[in-house]
Amino acid sequence: MERNLQITGRGKLAVTPDLVIISFDASAHEWEYEKTVIALNKKVEDLRTIIETAGIDRKNLKTLNFGIRRETMWNKKAEKSEFNGFSASHNLELELPLDKTIINQLLGQIAKKLENLEFSITFGVKDASEQQQQLILYAIEKAKENAALIANATGVELMEILNIDYTFRELTIRSQRYDYPIYEADTVSTYDITPDFEPDAIDVTETVTITWKIG
Repeated sequence: MERNLQITGRGKLAVTPDLVIISFDASAHEWEYEKTVIALNKKVEDLRTIIETAGIDRKNLKTLNFGIRRETMWNKKAEKSEFNGFSASHNLELELPLDKTIINQLLGQIAKKLENLEFSITFGVKDASEQQQQLILYAIEKAKENAALIANATGVELMEILNIDYTFRELTIRSQRYDYPIYEADTVSTYDITPDFEPDAIDVTETVTITWKIG
């Protein structure tokens, strides 16, 4: 029976983000279906207008999800569910270069002009292909290093590589999501003060599994 040694190497990198992704959750609730859709569409169009006024192409604002549903509420006295209008939601995403001045000005205008439009921020990397290549190389080196260590400690000889297992996937580098509840009652009355952020490096990993024949 052929003897072998299988080792998984993990490459790690801390990557500095170069873009920000702003996620918006627009919603509307009206008694009639048509009025609900109109109210939601107006809120989204107002958002697109503000983005355009800031010198950003309105087409950069992308829809992630859209939905409308019939709402009900429980009537305790009648012991049954009763119609409570319609709720509509539109989740959108805007990707921008990591420029704090532009971002803070944009968010300030949105907070000032749009009522109850919450947003959150995620940091990321525009093109992660270079980082992915580095991670693969680091993972291979780590697998080789660990294999050599184990072989030396156990008195076996590493021979030819029998198999390399790596599942390619396009690497997407994103940070955790940061929520900014700026419409709460205790928020300051002016929207000239906006979040001052300094994104941390984002930790990313890749793994490669290598199998050696050993003697």
